[in-house]
Amino acid sequence: MDADVPALPGHPRARREGRVVSRRVILLTGFQAFAGHGANPSQDVAKALDGRLVGETVVAGAVLPVDHAAAGPRVARLIDELDPQAIVHLGLAAGRARIALERVAVNVMDFDTPDNTGYCARGEACAADGPAAYFATLPLAAILEALLAEGVPAYVSNTAGTYLCNQTMYGTLHRLARGGHRARAGFIHVPLLPAMVAASGLEQPSMDVGLMVRAVEIALGVVARPA
Repeated sequence: MDADVPALPGHPRARREGRVVSRRVILLTGFQAFAGHGANPSQDVAKALDGRLVGETVVAGAVLPVDHAAAGPRVARLIDELDPQAIVHLGLAAGRARIALERVAVNVMDFDTPDNTGYCARGEACAADGPAAYFATLPLAAILEALLAEGVPAYVSNTAGTYLCNQTMYGTLHRLARGGHRARAGFIHVPLLPAMVAASGLEQPSMDVGLMVRAVEIALGVVARPA
């Protein structure tokens, strides 16, 4: 998978019975490993679902750098290239035991740990010309209902933090709002992997990557439904 623009079979057009037809796309992003972690399950999930068909919609998986200056432009390029109907960002949230559907992104960057370039924001705005916050435009209630019905532990979270996860969610919603793009967008946080907890030696919750993939696929199935 290309970390910049996924090369999807038949994307942005797919052949069906000798005809070329348009195919709808959901952009799904994860992040590289960061902060000394040897892995990032959000990256693993995005890679696992890259090219997956959800109904008549194809998933375009991509991996973003943990870089405050590069992640946003990467997303902008992907949106321009793929023209997705929806954008679902994924990120790692150590300490969370359930799939977290983020409700809101706030216009502040205040990093507890530096990004992978060594930069550590201290109370800066995500966008100087932006509002205080944006709400996710994904159908969170319907996604939560579908996840719980399948026995997946999940909840709607009211804080995406103030690290790159929040910055990316805010930046995407800001770009869509300013550009008049009709795509829906939001963010999902996933827990640590069991191996990551084992390596840390700390008492922290974890989730198997297979369950994470299942959870995100269920969420994408809801997102892919006609609005």
